[in-house]
Amino acid sequence: MKKTKLRGSNCNHPLKKILLTMRMVFALMILGILQAHATDAYSQKTRLSLNVTNAQLVTVLDKIEEETEFFFLYNEKLLDTERKVSITAENQVIDVVLDRLFAGTDVTHTIIDRKIILAPSFLADASGMQQVKISGKVTGANGEPLPGVTIAVKGKIMGAATGMDGTFSLDNVLPTDLLIFSFIGMKNVEMPVGSQTFFEVVLTEELIGMDAVIVTALGIKREEKALGYAVQKVSGDAVTTVKGIDVGTSLTGKVAGLLVRNSSEFTAEPQILLRGETPLIVIDGVPYGNMSLRDIPSDDIEDINVLKGSTASALYGYRGGSGAIMITTKRGGAVKGLTVSVNSNSMFTAGFLAIPERQSTYGRVVNTTTNTYVRSGDGAWGAPLEGQTVIQWDPASKTMTEMPYIARGKDNFSNFLEQGYILNNNINLAQQSEFGNIRSSVSWVENKGIYPNSRFRKLTYSLGGDMKIDKFTLSSSVAYNKHSSPNVGFSGYTGYDPMYALLIWSAPDWDVRDYKDYWVVPNEVQNSSYTAGNNNPYFDRYERLHRVNKDIFNGTLALTYDFTPWLTATARTGYDTYSNTQDITVSKGSFQGAGNGTVIPGGTEVWGESQKGSYNIGLARGFSFNNDLIISASQKINDFTLDGFVGGSLYYWQDEGH
Repeated sequence: MKKTKLRGSNCNHPLKKILLTMRMVFALMILGILQAHATDAYSQKTRLSLNVTNAQLVTVLDKIEEETEFFFLYNEKLLDTERKVSITAENQVIDVVLDRLFAGTDVTHTIIDRKIILAPSFLADASGMQQVKISGKVTGANGEPLPGVTIAVKGKIMGAATGMDGTFSLDNVLPTDLLIFSFIGMKNVEMPVGSQTFFEVVLTEELIGMDAVIVTALGIKREEKALGYAVQKVSGDAVTTVKGIDVGTSLTGKVAGLLVRNSSEFTAEPQILLRGETPLIVIDGVPYGNMSLRDIPSDDIEDINVLKGSTASALYGYRGGSGAIMITTKRGGAVKGLTVSVNSNSMFTAGFLAIPERQSTYGRVVNTTTNTYVRSGDGAWGAPLEGQTVIQWDPASKTMTEMPYIARGKDNFSNFLEQGYILNNNINLAQQSEFGNIRSSVSWVENKGIYPNSRFRKLTYSLGGDMKIDKFTLSSSVAYNKHSSPNVGFSGYTGYDPMYALLIWSAPDWDVRDYKDYWVVPNEVQNSSYTAGNNNPYFDRYERLHRVNKDIFNGTLALTYDFTPWLTATARTGYDTYSNTQDITVSKGSFQGAGNGTVIPGGTEVWGESQKGSYNIGLARGFSFNNDLIISASQKINDFTLDGFVGGSLYYWQDEGH
């Protein structure tokens, strides 16, 4: 995005005239609203008669809207609209009616023009801290006062706006509040209140949508309107609002023609398709051979440009024939000086939308001669579960014991599941000065699955920066990723997932929670309700393992020299390397192997259907080099702009498996 600062009172530029006109219109609108709020003209003149007995609150609110010029704004999740109320009012001011309507509740009302905002009082003040009055002045970068700037208190229904001299005042503010200063054409500024009572705020200009600049092929920047092919830009903020495991998941629904197939398998990366084909991933101008969207923390992303079609990415050869996703990472802070940011995001699984209902009337077959159920069998088409005494396996004593034959395990699958979550944390330090900038970032992600012993961890460290001396610009970045999981499980029909065992073949005559102690003879015989077919689900999650341990390193170095304001040369090299080790352990006491063969991309197979009591390992590793030399030119002649570039690119990659 191109940023322009206006200096002095020169308004000859047409964009400046448009911007200033928009400001004045916006300022007049704000002042008009504030004037209406200050005098409360409508609320003082409007009188209302009501006679309602034992009616729902929402009905009364609808009636007030029908008989007055007011309308209500509220969140249905925070307001009990079904509460029964009774009220009688004869020609009463609207304020009085509302006070009586919400007497004895924690609901407050705020009247602004013809709008009545209803909200719980804790949104306004639930801390008990000393409230203070604050004031201040807002100016532009040129020192001139800015009228009509909105000052909002984050998370509360209160605020103010600056007058014609740029000043403002606000009552009932807490030291813990955060002020947000916003104005059309300006960058938002956030300031904590703390012990300060007078604020001097300077807003800098931000022209939005006027001369949008995007990163095109080979890292060259161009104005979007000058491009002859389809492109779409996604800001970094769009992928940090709700952070999951992969940036790709955050792109769902944000780019036209980009299909994100999110897998339900634990730790599986989403499949990214651009117009039906797999696009090339380019990071800071480098098309790494072994990097994916999973390897880039969302907190490190400045913006994403999606180039569609073969024309857009023709310079990458056959690798870019299906389009490209161009990612620009952050290199410095938003302001000069040292900036420290800490971000934390948590998400919790809400469970399955539906779980198949299983019958709980019948259990396994019971041998009528010995009065013993058939432990070597599975399924549930045997004797009725009516509480009769039947010899069964007792997981506590680990012997066959007479016990009531009941449906103690009808909810086995639900009881086996655990709370899943995703924790996403980032801390970064950035230093920006007149000669360049540098940024260091650490991200840690943990994904807890809904099965026991189901975790995936991702640790990323990155360091990058730019340095400019005269006509030289030096840019460099390095990043390291560590992915690990104690058990990603097994998929496919012969993977024997616990869901398959518990919902399809398991009888309801045993309780899975009684089998957390899963050994009868350690490392040899498992404690299981069955003697064949299905493993004890806890045994399966801790003794039939598929571990993952992956390391990825990438780095880039770029040198740019400006021969003239219109002629530039860039030399850039990028390198990445990875090592992906996966091993499968199947305990001797397991009833099942490891399912179908697991093949590591770029590596070898981790032997599937492995023997019980075996250890199997697979390894993939490799690296890639990408080198570019580009000379680009851009010259404006009157109303025409001529630009072009010439250069070459060398790419080499190598993969090997053991």
